[in-house]
Amino acid sequence: MASFTNALHAQGFESSQNQENTPLNLPLLGETSYPQLEEYLRIAIEQNPELQSLQFLYEAEREKAQEFGVLPDPELNINYDFNPMMSESQLGRFSVSAMQMFPWFGTLGSKKEAQKFLAEARRTMINSRQLEILRDIQITWFDIAEVEEQIRIADETFKLVGDLEQLVEIRYETARTGQADILRIQMEKQRIQNRIENLEDKLRPLRARFNELLNRETGEEVVSAEPQQQAELPYSAEEIAELAKNQNPVFETLSFQESALQQQERTAELSGRPAFGIGLEVMGRDFGPMSMFPDSKESFIGMATIRLPIYRSRTKSQKQQISSRLQAVEMERVQAKNRISSDLESAQETLRSSNRSIELLDNELIPRARQVLDILSEEYTAGNARFDELLQIQRELLDLEFERVEAVVNQNKAIARVERLIGGLGNELPD
Repeated sequence: MASFTNALHAQGFESSQNQENTPLNLPLLGETSYPQLEEYLRIAIEQNPELQSLQFLYEAEREKAQEFGVLPDPELNINYDFNPMMSESQLGRFSVSAMQMFPWFGTLGSKKEAQKFLAEARRTMINSRQLEILRDIQITWFDIAEVEEQIRIADETFKLVGDLEQLVEIRYETARTGQADILRIQMEKQRIQNRIENLEDKLRPLRARFNELLNRETGEEVVSAEPQQQAELPYSAEEIAELAKNQNPVFETLSFQESALQQQERTAELSGRPAFGIGLEVMGRDFGPMSMFPDSKESFIGMATIRLPIYRSRTKSQKQQISSRLQAVEMERVQAKNRISSDLESAQETLRSSNRSIELLDNELIPRARQVLDILSEEYTAGNARFDELLQIQRELLDLEFERVEAVVNQNKAIARVERLIGGLGNELPD
């Protein structure tokens, strides 16, 4: 019994020593205290297929801006007179003309700027999705770390219960306890073993999900670490809300979409103005009526054309569509602000709740549970306590240890959600 309680104390002391010696580096804005997790985040940025697909789409959008700054292709017309009145040569029976159309001044530049803003909106959407993927990786990694830590604690408890079983067998052989205690300790070992197996099964889908995000084989090993309690956030709730407003990519995306719509509105206005074209026609000496004049030479004719935008309904419709889309963007901005505020409040509530739980478990519940276990162990050794009481406090201590791991993981996951909302860990794409 002494070795059983001493082992429990040693386990708790080692855990508290690890917490004291571990630097409490807040994993905010990329400053994590998990080097392996940082490496996984880097791999995801480089290898995640969804991010790579979005990057190619962004490059396509950016390249598309070049075509909007180019004049429309010129028109070339070639005519041939099959039945001239008189003909001296085949080449003289041809007429060639070329026409180049020009939109109203500033139209091409406005279209090009609009497409540039759309490309930038695509880039910020990639940044936003990258933050979401990094958050999912962090949360999944912490889920894996939580389960593996719970397996470790359950294994330690299984070994300690095995030591207690030996004590019960000795007491049974000396007729100081009944067979019921042996059956109870065997049932407890089976219960813990079943709990370990359930936790091991829980790891498989978590690892598969994690490897999917990193574009790896589902069965590939994932290196985790013991979840560490984090320090308080270095920002107040108001400062975090302001950071989210200034740095969250969704607002930048909406700003670029708004700028693109404003340029499209200007384009619609310019499209309602006249367009003009200039051209040149060269007529052969034997083309059409020119063949009637034997002394005629090739004729050079300058041409000009003007497109008159008489029908204004199309322009008005385009401007109305853009106006409605601008209003939609404004409503999306309001909705994004409300959603982010709600998500931030939820994450911070989880963070505060986790901090309270960790403090309660570390300062009150776990120490007292160990104290009760010591007392009951001594009384059971002296024959003054029932074995079921000892088993019950051992179960409660195991549940408290699991609860503490869950609270620490929830704390880390809440910080990961805050990172996502304030735009942390977001790597800008190269220009």
